[in-house]
Amino acid sequence: MTEPGGQTRSRTGLLLAGGGARGAYQVGVLKAIAELWGNETNPFPVICGVSVGSINAVYIASMAERFGVGVAELERMWRDLRTEQVYRTDVATVTTTALHWLSTLTVGGFGKGNPLSLLRNGPLGDLIRRNIDFESVNRCLTTGVLDALAITASSYASGRAMTFFQAPAGLPDWQRARRDGVHCEITAEHILASAALPVIFPPQKVDGEYFGDGSLRLTAPLSPAIHLGAERILVVGTRDRRVEQEQVQARRQRLPTLGDIAGHMMDLLFNDNLNEDVERLRRINHTLSLLAPGKASESPLRPVEVLIVQPSQDIGDIARRHAMEIPWTIRGLLRGAGAWGAGWRVPSYLLFEPGFCGELIDLGYQDAMMRKGEIANFLGVP
Repeated sequence: MTEPGGQTRSRTGLLLAGGGARGAYQVGVLKAIAELWGNETNPFPVICGVSVGSINAVYIASMAERFGVGVAELERMWRDLRTEQVYRTDVATVTTTALHWLSTLTVGGFGKGNPLSLLRNGPLGDLIRRNIDFESVNRCLTTGVLDALAITASSYASGRAMTFFQAPAGLPDWQRARRDGVHCEITAEHILASAALPVIFPPQKVDGEYFGDGSLRLTAPLSPAIHLGAERILVVGTRDRRVEQEQVQARRQRLPTLGDIAGHMMDLLFNDNLNEDVERLRRINHTLSLLAPGKASESPLRPVEVLIVQPSQDIGDIARRHAMEIPWTIRGLLRGAGAWGAGWRVPSYLLFEPGFCGELIDLGYQDAMMRKGEIANFLGVP
């Protein structure tokens, strides 16, 4: 592929990480990239996503022929998003689910079987099918504006990370330690599997096997893009800035709540493996740079550039300002589970409302534009 100036550029990959409602931040970063790129051609031949990032990834891949238009439409979808378009918030459903959990924990559920999740995400499937043109992904791959699309889910049967990738014939499957790559035609079911937060959303069946959130088992989040030939990878994460030392000191004296623990688990799920994999890749790049040219060519490893963009502000603070936008039924459920407040981590993953998502989009745009020179140079913008 070529860049806007007509020069040949290396194959650039895009990795969109998980993070529930925090995925709105990725849209702001993509908006800035579309402006910097200044061309309707797709700057990312390889597009990969996991969890909520898989929704954004497939949407952008389906619009690869008109990248700027695709980003603008994705932004409109996120700015108009409501919680009830992602999971059920009506009184009957939330009450029934809460009573089912209560009966299961106290008297074994009266023979009804164990509940599968805290929330029901049926509306998310409707949202995906209504907004994503899966046939367009095939067209973009055929015309060459897109080389490969990949999303990852976690198999509850095998305990392995499964990367479903769509690419022209000839690109081989792969098997590594606890992670596989399988060529297929990506559908709404694959996206729902990748975004099925454990305990929060129910498992999703794909080809007779049940899957959960892709972040659950993906210990090497950069690997799908590398397997698909990316020579450089732009990563958009959802981890916010580090906790200040004075906040750490204050928390040491306080007994962690259930909400604290759940928030840490979600941070671990969506962010820890990603940041560690970026550090590992940079160490490999440094090691390869120290080898003599002849020795470097003998190694199965190859240098891969990486640039990561993450929120510059505390997303918990942003969630606190918008917390009352969450439907009252879900607020009650979170309070009952001890996940209301407590740094606002858990609500920040479930707050699919215009105020919160809009502020995250604006933050993503601002963060990317603050680094526009770095990003433009990474993408090879003339």
